Amino acid sequence: MRNLLLIAILSLGLLACSKTETPQPADDNLNLPDSRLDDATIVFTEDGRQSVVLKAAHIDRWERQDSTEAQTVTVLFYDTLGVQKSTLTGERGLIREKSEKVAMFGNVVAVNEDSTVLKTESLFWDPQTNLITTDDYVEVTKKDGDIITGYGLKADRHLKEIEILRDVAGKVCNVAEQEKEKFEQK
Repeated sequence: MRNLLLIAILSLGLLACSKTETPQPADDNLNLPDSRLDDATIVFTEDGRQSVVLKAAHIDRWERQDSTEAQTVTVLFYDTLGVQKSTLTGERGLIREKSEKVAMFGNVVAVNEDSTVLKTESLFWDPQTNLITTDDYVEVTKKDGDIITGYGLKADRHLKEIEILRDVAGKVCNVAEQEKEKFEQK
């Protein structure tokens, strides 16, 4: 009986001193964002003036990677006087805050102050070049009803100067009378 009691006590002692391993987090947990925000707003400035305002329903931010991912995104572009000139919306966005580059994905729509509407599936904005670009299919609708389509695009952020890069097609609704006369004379 005494031996049995001694064995039980030694067993408990060995179990108490044994090394227990702490479970390691799964790889998915290692890439958790540093911060998460709902109904967030990020303001970009140029020379102390508001130049771009980004609003999102949800934002995940990874500071070390300079990566911010946003859901249900609206980007407002302003001129040097602080007047809003265009709006860009999309389902998802990727922001690089240090370089202020923005990428938009999913049902991307841009509208400028004169009601020009650009629709595409992806759009990239680089503040260094001040250009909006994409390689995807684009549709541009002007206020007068003219529609221009094609693949690839380069445009200024206010959609005043638009260049469609390939397979350009369109529908012109309102041709000026002078242009009609020139055409008919040829």
